[in-house]
Amino acid sequence: MLDDLCKVSPLGVGGFGRVQEKNNTSKTYALKMLNKQHIVAMGDQDQVMNEKDIMLELKSDFIVRLYKTFKDDDYLYLLMEPCLGGELWTLINEEKGLSHKAAKFYTACVTEALIFMHSKGIIHRDLKLENVLIDSRGYAKLIDFGFAKKVGPGTKAKTMCGTAQYNAPEMILNKGHDTAADIWSLGVIVFAMLSGSSLFADKDDDDIKTFENILAGIDVVFFPTEIKKIAEDFIRKLCRNNPTKRLTAQEIPKHGWFENFRWKAIRKKTMKPPFIPKITSPVDTRNFDVDHLPEEKKYPSTTNVSSWDPDF
Repeated sequence: MLDDLCKVSPLGVGGFGRVQEKNNTSKTYALKMLNKQHIVAMGDQDQVMNEKDIMLELKSDFIVRLYKTFKDDDYLYLLMEPCLGGELWTLINEEKGLSHKAAKFYTACVTEALIFMHSKGIIHRDLKLENVLIDSRGYAKLIDFGFAKKVGPGTKAKTMCGTAQYNAPEMILNKGHDTAADIWSLGVIVFAMLSGSSLFADKDDDDIKTFENILAGIDVVFFPTEIKKIAEDFIRKLCRNNPTKRLTAQEIPKHGWFENFRWKAIRKKTMKPPFIPKITSPVDTRNFDVDHLPEEKKYPSTTNVSSWDPDF
């Protein structure tokens, strides 16, 4: 089937490789290409296999779907559902922040993804604006499970990973983390949607200073006037320093910020999205910055690059 696909356009570059838009005569896909030399050089074989297994398990309308995997001598391939509306990050930057109505819509989409994931003991661990894509209808879907981890009841993950400005304090302090780390990251996302700015990021993008801001806690953060008090309360309850005191994904719909919000309409996808992306064809990539993607890095030859992936 891989030979039947025609390249349309690159869509993005991630830690291990590139995402390209592909199509055949009947359908368009996103193809994530993972460079084997890079994976082996970084010692990330287990992480890649884990990403595939988790994505195959996560069948939700609010999580991008993995259809099939392939491999050859140089790459691993994940054939996925395309979301051609672009990143939520791009939308927020273009709009300089969103209305409360729009922010609730996207928060609800992400919450539905988290409710499903967390019920299976899966932590995303890199929840951020860039990992929320808009589909052709205007609904948001969670992507990129490269750092995702499945944990059993009462157990915690230990690895420090993700993106600095979204990291929960317990991850920074290496205390172990669970699904509550995703809830913290969601709070950072909601603040960004409503204010157009980052909750904890250092102005010079210094990760150490960002971590210091995070560890200082939500209580010292000043909230701009455009964020209503009920939304501020919501964000503060997502970003409590004690992870056991944060709202859970299941509790989010009950918060006052979502009073009279039609959750059933979100789940059935009958609610009208706040923004409908401009997409004129199944191969339209206008919502991605495809002209400024970096060149793929070259890695030194590594022997036995395929001995670890027979089950991919």
